[in-house]
Amino acid sequence: MHIAMWELMSLDFAINASLLPIVLLQYVALLGIFSTLLMLHQNAQRLIKSQKLLLGLILGISNVALLTLSSQFMQGPVKIFLSSDMLFLAGLLGGWWGGITCLTLVALTRYYIAGPLQFEEALFNFTLITLGGMLLHRWFESRALSSLSLKDVTLVVLVRFVSAIVPMQLIDWLGTIDSAINAQLLSLRLHSTLLSLPLIVLILFMLRREARYQQAQQRLLQQALTDPTTQLPNRRALRQYLDQLLAQPAKTRGLHTLVVIKICNLKDLVAIHGHDWTDQLLISFAQEFKSGPPSHVVQAKAAPTPFMFSDLSLALILQNCSIQQVERSTLLATLQMTLQSSLSNDGSLSPKLQFCVIDACAGENANSTLRNISLALQDSRQPVRYLHQSLLEQAQNNERIRQQLLEWVASNTAPLYYQPKFCLNRQTVIGAEALLRAKDNDGATISPLRVLEVVRCHDLLNAFEWATIETVIRDARHYIDAGLSGPLAVNISASTLSDANFAVQLIQRLKDSGLPGHHLILELTEYTLLPDSRQVAHNMLLLKDHGVTLSLDDFGTGYSALSILAKYPFSEVKLDHSMISLLHYERMRTAVSIAQESARLYQATVTAEGVETQEQIDILKTIGIACAQGYFFSPAVPLAQLIALALASERSPNDTPDH
Repeated sequence: MHIAMWELMSLDFAINASLLPIVLLQYVALLGIFSTLLMLHQNAQRLIKSQKLLLGLILGISNVALLTLSSQFMQGPVKIFLSSDMLFLAGLLGGWWGGITCLTLVALTRYYIAGPLQFEEALFNFTLITLGGMLLHRWFESRALSSLSLKDVTLVVLVRFVSAIVPMQLIDWLGTIDSAINAQLLSLRLHSTLLSLPLIVLILFMLRREARYQQAQQRLLQQALTDPTTQLPNRRALRQYLDQLLAQPAKTRGLHTLVVIKICNLKDLVAIHGHDWTDQLLISFAQEFKSGPPSHVVQAKAAPTPFMFSDLSLALILQNCSIQQVERSTLLATLQMTLQSSLSNDGSLSPKLQFCVIDACAGENANSTLRNISLALQDSRQPVRYLHQSLLEQAQNNERIRQQLLEWVASNTAPLYYQPKFCLNRQTVIGAEALLRAKDNDGATISPLRVLEVVRCHDLLNAFEWATIETVIRDARHYIDAGLSGPLAVNISASTLSDANFAVQLIQRLKDSGLPGHHLILELTEYTLLPDSRQVAHNMLLLKDHGVTLSLDDFGTGYSALSILAKYPFSEVKLDHSMISLLHYERMRTAVSIAQESARLYQATVTAEGVETQEQIDILKTIGIACAQGYFFSPAVPLAQLIALALASERSPNDTPDH
C-alpha cells in the first residue's frame, strides 16, 4: 500500500471521529437486539445449536433496518454501518445457514441503497467478513458458553480484526478501486473495527452470562426435583415423567408399569434406630433400585427408573412392561429378598414392605395416577396390591364417598331412610329403624357396607355416627309433630358407646332439641367387640335413666349374645334375618324360641328382622314374638313416606300392609 494512502487514512480518522455518536447509537441498537433475542429464547446455548437460520434472519433484518435508517443521516462520501459486525456475528453464531442468510439480506440492501457502483467490491468484502465468522462457527458451537475464557474471546476478536483488514488489502492489490478511495475505506474499516471490538467482547460475555444464569436455573430446578436424602428424583419429577408419558400417542408409548414400595413401619424404625439409620436405609434401597431387578425376573426392555415417592415410599417405572407381566413374575418377591439381604441380620426390627403395582398410563393424568396410588396404600393392609383398572375405579369411588362423608359431618346430616317396625297383632307401625341410603353423583345407590368401609379407613366413625344421630333427632321431632308416638332407632358402634362423654352429650342434645328420651332407640352393632368396661355400663345406665331405649342388634349370631344380654340393660333384642329366613326348619324355630325366652327373662322385647313371607309371620306369632320388620311390610322409605304409612296403619289397623 502506498505511503500517500496512509496519509489519507490519517486524515479520514479525524473525519470519521465526527460520526462517532451515530456509530455508538448503532452499537447500542445491536446490543438491544441481542438482549431481546436472549430474553425471548432464554437459552443461549440451544439458540446457537438449533436456531441458525433464525439468527441469520434476525441479524440480517436488523442490519437492513439500521442501514436504511443510517443512510438518511450519514450523507458523507463514506458511510459507517454495522454491517461488518453483524455479518461476522451471523457467521460465528449461525454458521453457514445464518451467515448466508444475513449476507444475502445485507447485499440486497447495499445494492438498493448505493446502486451497482462498486457493488462487486462490497460483496467481496461482505463475503470475506462473513466467511471469517463461519470458519470459527464449528469451534465456537462446540464450546460451552458458560465456560468461555479470555483466551477464547481473544481468538474471536483477532479473527474479527483480521477479517476486517484482509478484504481491503486484497482489493488494493487487485487495483479495482482507486487507492485514495480504498484508503478512505480502510480508514473507515479500522476506525469502526476498533470501536466494534469492545462490542464483540461485550456480546460474547453477555452470552456467557446468560448461559451461566441458565445453568444456575437448571441446578435450582434439579434440586426441586431431587430428594435430598436419597438423591433420587422426587414425586414432582415422577409427575413430570408421567405427564410426558401420557402426552405421547397411545400407539407409540407402549406399556409402562409403576411399582411403589412403602416402608410401613418407618416410624418404628426411626424410634428404635434413629433418623441416621433410616436415612441410610432409604439410600441403600435407592442404590438397589438403580441397579434394577435381574433380567430373568421380569421382561422389561430397559433398566427401571427409580423415584422417591414420599418419605415412606419409593417408586420404580418399568418401561415396556405390563402389570400382568409383573403379576406373573417373581419381581416383588425378588425385590423383597434383595432389600432384606442388604440389611445387617442382627435380630433388630427389620423394614416391613408394602407393594402397590399400577399401570403408569391408566389414569387420565399424572395427578390422578399418583392420587390413586396414595389412596390404595392408605386403604389396604395387604402386603401386595395390583391396582387394575377396576381397583383404580374403586379408589376413585372411595375418595368420592369420603368427600360425601365430610359434607355429612360438616352439616350434621346423613341420607337416611326408615324401615318401619310393625306390631304383628295389630298390623300398625310402632317405630322405625334409620338406614343409610346414600347415592353418588349419578344417582346410583352406594352400598352402606362400602360407606362403612371408607368410614373406618379414614377414622370417621365417631363423627359420622354423631351426624347420623343428629339427623334422627331432627326427624324424630317431625315424626312426633305428625301425631305419631313410636320411637326411631339409630345404629351406633361399640366404640362410640365406649366414649366417656357420649351419654352426657347425647342427653344434653336431647334436652336442647326438646325430644323425650323414649322417642329414641340406640341399636348397638358389632356387639362382639363391646368392651367389658365400667364406662360402657355407666353410659348405658345414664341413657336408660333418661328413657333412651337400648337395643341389641343381630341377636343370635354371636357367641356372647346371652352373656351381653345378662350384663347390660338392653330393652330390646333383634333377631338377625339369617335366623328368620330358616324358620321353616324345626331346629331354627327352637333356637328362636330360646332367644325369645332369654329376652323375656331379662325384661327385653324381641323384634324379628328380615321378615318376607306370611309363613314367617305365622311362626313368629306362634312363638310369641310381637314385633317385626322386613320387606313383607315395607322397605326403607323416606321420612315423609314413613309418616304417611304410619298414619294409614293407625286408621286401618286390621288391614294388611301394602307390600
